[in-house]
Amino acid sequence: MRIICTQENLKFGLTVTGKIISSTNTLPILSNVLLKTEGGQLRIFSTNLEMAINTQIRCKVEEEGQTTVSNKTLTELVNNLPNDNLELTEIKGELEVKTENQKFKIKTLPAEEFPFIPQNPGEKPIIFESEVLKEAINQVVFAASNNQTQPEISGIFFSSKGSETRMAATDRYRLAEKITIGTGSAEAIIPQKTALEVARIISLKPEKVEAAISENQIFFTIGQTEVISRLVDGQYPDYKNIIPENFNSIVVVEKDKLQNALKTNALFSQNSSSVRLEFAQGKLTVSSESEGLGSGVAEIPAKLEGEPGGLLLNFRYVLDFLSQLPPGEVSIKIVNDSSPAVFVPTNQPGYLYLVMPIKV
Repeated sequence: MRIICTQENLKFGLTVTGKIISSTNTLPILSNVLLKTEGGQLRIFSTNLEMAINTQIRCKVEEEGQTTVSNKTLTELVNNLPNDNLELTEIKGELEVKTENQKFKIKTLPAEEFPFIPQNPGEKPIIFESEVLKEAINQVVFAASNNQTQPEISGIFFSSKGSETRMAATDRYRLAEKITIGTGSAEAIIPQKTALEVARIISLKPEKVEAAISENQIFFTIGQTEVISRLVDGQYPDYKNIIPENFNSIVVVEKDKLQNALKTNALFSQNSSSVRLEFAQGKLTVSSESEGLGSGVAEIPAKLEGEPGGLLLNFRYVLDFLSQLPPGEVSIKIVNDSSPAVFVPTNQPGYLYLVMPIKV
């Protein structure tokens, strides 16, 4: 194999693919990326056996071929080279990397040892605008469980019917759901790490996204990049049953003011993570108390529809939600102090966040 490409293109390709490679691999081949000439371009592959990423970069192919090389070594080398043309040549178990006045050799492993990467089934894909999908992922992924003993809720529920796509995540203490536009039909549970990788790659180069689902895998195509992942086995909980339909109180506040009140009161709730919200006509009071640290109270303007009252919430859960929102108003819909509270941003249609209250 012999190719000539720019440092910028190779650096980008390695940035796209290298994130999923673990630094503690027991199999040396899993620490490598596969470099393969294909259609007059260079395609770079990485995998951790649960997920694989490949992307294509522009180059001049002088001699077809393929090899694998340490991702860490090649990435750090390329990052420190000047923004100029690079010549890459595979010679007798080494990858030679040359610039105008520098030459380096990196040990390689045979391409035949690289794990098999499944092929996209080519079925009718679900199509998304990249920024729409990235926003939907970011607005739900933080609510997924980190407990691997319940793998079905450690992933993101993904359901697409007609022109509507629903994404949801829960850890049984909170639930985030986003309904957005996506044309197609499928249902699956996507691993949390896969969803985060898709959002990260969209951030690097926003392009139209296509998703295709097979029996146990999902394929995301983002321009010249493909993310392939195993799906999570299991049945996702029927979470719709826990979302209240009728409320006794609806409190409307400015997102930024609520966020600031929670952050200041959080200083006195580090051990319990709890803050109290008390709502009355014209105001919402956020308070906290710690025997060892002190206490805090913050009043913010609010509009109340219905009965006054109060409830205890985990401030971390609420801040996770608020951090995903632009400035604007948020409605807090409340049944009572022992039922789930539902947060709905007024300027983010299709977005809902539910938090279970802390029972005293």
